[in-house]
Amino acid sequence: MRSNRPTSLSMQIVASLIVLTVASGLGLIVVGHNAVSLVDATSAEQQARFATRNFASIIAEQPEDQRSVTIWNDAVIRTAARDFDWMDENLGIWVHDYFGHDETYVLDRDNLPYYAAVSSERSSTDRYSERAALIAPMVTQLRETMATASAGLDNPYEELADVSVAAPVKFNDVTAIVSLVPIISESGRVSQTPGAESLHVALQYIDAELAQKIGAPIELQDVAFGPLAPAEGQAGIPATDLSGDAVAWLTWQPERPGTTLLMEMLPVLLASIALGALMLCWVINRLVRLSSQLQVSEAQARFLANHDVLTGLPNRILFQERLTQAMHSAVRDDNLVALVAIDLDNFKRINDSLGHPAGDELVRQVGNRLVDLVRASDTVARFGGDEFLILLRDVSDEDQLRRFCERIVVDLSHPYALLGDTANVGASVGAVLARADDQDWDELMRRADIALYRAKSDGKGRYSLFEADIGKIENERNQLESDLRKSLTSGTDLHLVYQPFFDENGKMKGAEALCRWNHPQRGALSPEIFIGLAEQRGLIDQLGRWVLETACEFAAGTSLAKIAVNVSPIQLRHSDFVPMVLSTLRETGLAPERLEIELTEQVLLDQPADIREKIGRLRAAGISIALDDFATGNSSLQYLRDYRVDSIKIDRSFVARLGKDDECDHLVQAMLDLVRAMAINVTVEGVETQIQHDRLASMGCKTFQGYLLGYPMEPGVLASLIANEADAAEGSEAFA
Repeated sequence: MRSNRPTSLSMQIVASLIVLTVASGLGLIVVGHNAVSLVDATSAEQQARFATRNFASIIAEQPEDQRSVTIWNDAVIRTAARDFDWMDENLGIWVHDYFGHDETYVLDRDNLPYYAAVSSERSSTDRYSERAALIAPMVTQLRETMATASAGLDNPYEELADVSVAAPVKFNDVTAIVSLVPIISESGRVSQTPGAESLHVALQYIDAELAQKIGAPIELQDVAFGPLAPAEGQAGIPATDLSGDAVAWLTWQPERPGTTLLMEMLPVLLASIALGALMLCWVINRLVRLSSQLQVSEAQARFLANHDVLTGLPNRILFQERLTQAMHSAVRDDNLVALVAIDLDNFKRINDSLGHPAGDELVRQVGNRLVDLVRASDTVARFGGDEFLILLRDVSDEDQLRRFCERIVVDLSHPYALLGDTANVGASVGAVLARADDQDWDELMRRADIALYRAKSDGKGRYSLFEADIGKIENERNQLESDLRKSLTSGTDLHLVYQPFFDENGKMKGAEALCRWNHPQRGALSPEIFIGLAEQRGLIDQLGRWVLETACEFAAGTSLAKIAVNVSPIQLRHSDFVPMVLSTLRETGLAPERLEIELTEQVLLDQPADIREKIGRLRAAGISIALDDFATGNSSLQYLRDYRVDSIKIDRSFVARLGKDDECDHLVQAMLDLVRAMAINVTVEGVETQIQHDRLASMGCKTFQGYLLGYPMEPGVLASLIANEADAAEGSEAFA
C-alpha cells in the first residue's frame, strides 16, 4: 500500500494538470475570441468617434465660412442697396467657389429671399420656396437668439458676431447642411435696427464629396452618405437635424485589426499549440518523477502572511507584533520608542500619468530607500497604497527624531527611475515619541496620523512631530466641522453679503456673493477657515449649493444685472454639478444670463478632461464663466483658448502696486491688452483709491470692484442701492 501512494499522488497531479491545461486552453480560446472582438469593436468605435468629430467640425466651420463675408460693413450696405452683382462676387458665387457651398440665399427682415445663388450661378429666389418650410424653424430660432442678444442695445453688432444656427436638413431632392448667420457691421459704424438684419443662408450638400471630405483624413473605406442606417458588417453615424432625427447616414466598411492579426498569426498559433502539447508531455513526465518533492514551504507561507507582497516589507500584523515587543522593552530598559508615519505626495499622479506598474516600482524603491535609512533593530513596514510606517527603537530625544524625519523628507524627494521614465515625488512625515507609560499602540498610531495630517496641511513635503497642541487643534477642527454641519442643517449663522462691481461710469454691473459665518461662540470667522474646512471634510458641496441657491434667490428678487458666485474645484468634480446649477436657476427663476460662475486657475490645472465639457454646458445654457485671481498662479493662454471663459478677474495684488512699480504697470497693461484682443471681459479687484481707478481707466479697464466703489454689504443694503439706481435711471429718462 505504501509503495502505491506516490504513484496515486502522481496520477492525481497529472490528472489535475491535464484538466487545468484543457480548461486553460478553452479559456484562452474564449479570451482570444473576446479580445479579437473587443479590438475590432474598439477600432470601429474609434473610427465612429473620429467621423463624428470631423462631421461636427464641418458643420461648425460652415457658419465661420459665412462670417468671413457677412460681418462686413460693405455687406450691410450692398445688401441694403440690393447690389446683386456685388452679392454674386461676395455672398453667392464666390462663397461657392471658395468654400464649396452649393446654395446661397439672402433673406430680408421679413425672412423673404431677395437673392439666390445655386452652384456658380445666380438663381431665381423661387428656388428658396422649395426649401422655406424646412428652413423656417431655423430662421425662427436664429431670430429669437438675435433678439435675446440684442435686448436693450441700440447697436448690438458685437453681440451678434457669434450668433448662428447650423444643422443637417433633409429636403425632397437633397440633404444638406444648412447654416444661417446675420449680416452685420464689423465695426458698428453702419447703423442697423435690431431685428431688421438680413440673414445669409448657406447649403452644403451631404453627398459623396462631403463623405470623402469626412472619411479621407481617417482613411475610412467605402465611405458614403445614404438614407439608411448601416447594414450588417458596416459602420456608420447619423446626421441629425435640430430635433435629433436622423436625416442621413454616413456609412463605411470598418477596419477589423483583431481579425486581420488573428489570421496572420494563425500559423504561429498552431505551431505554438503543437509545441505546447510537447512541453506538456515533458512536464507530465517530470511531474511523475518529482511529485514527492512538491510541497509548500512552511517558511515561505509564514513570510507571506507577515510581509507585504509588493515590497517584501513587514505588514500590519508583523509591525504590530514588533511594536508591542518594542514597547515592552522600553518599559524594561527605560528607553524611548518612536513611530514615524510616511505618506507619498502626488502618488496618484504617478499612477495616472505613468501607469500602475510604474506606481508599483515607485513603492518598491521608496521601501528600499527607507530600509537604507534605518538600523537593523528598526522596522520599516508598508500598510498599503503609498503608506509606510517606521518603528525606531532606542531613540535618544526629539532632536534625533527630527533629524531622522528630515532625512526621510530629503531622501524621498530625489528623482526615481521608473521603467524608462523619471519622476519626482515628495513625502509628508508625521512622528510621535512614545514613552514608557504609552502602552496603547492604537493611540500611538492615531497620534502619528494626526502629525502626518498636520504636515500635509502645512504644505506637504515636510514633517511634523506630534505635540499636545496638535491634538488640541485637531479636536478644535473636529468641533468646528460639527458646528458647520449644524449650521448647514439648521440654516442659521450662515449668511451672504454682496460686493458690487461697476463700469467706468460708476454704473453697477453686478455683484459678487460672499459667504459669512457668525459662529455662536467664536464670532465671525474668516471664509479661508471654514471654506477650507468644508473642502477637507466633505461639506463643500452642501455649502456651495446653499450659497448658489441663496445668491440666485436674492438676484431674482432684484433687477441686478449679474450675480457672481465662487465655485470650489471640488464642486466641479462631481458629475451632478451642472444639473444642480441648472435646477437652481429653474427653481429660483433667475435667467442663466444673469449668473456668473467664478473659477480659479487650479480648477483648470488639476481637473480631468470633462471640465471643458462641463464649462461648455454651462456656457451653452447662457451662464458666463469668469477666471478668478488671474495671473496669481499657473496662468496660461491655453486656459483662455481651450476653456473659452467669458471674463477674467485681475487680482488685487497687482492693483496695490499700480503707480509704485513700473513693471507692475506694464504687466497690468499687457494683461488688459491681451484679453481685450481675445474678446474677453476684464474685472479688476481691489480698487481702493481714485488714483488706482483713474490709472486703470486710462489703460482701458471697463469694470471695477473694490472698497473705493463699494464694500461687501448686506442684502437689504444692496437691494436699496439697486432700487435707487433704477429710480435715478427712470428719472433721467423721464427728464430727457
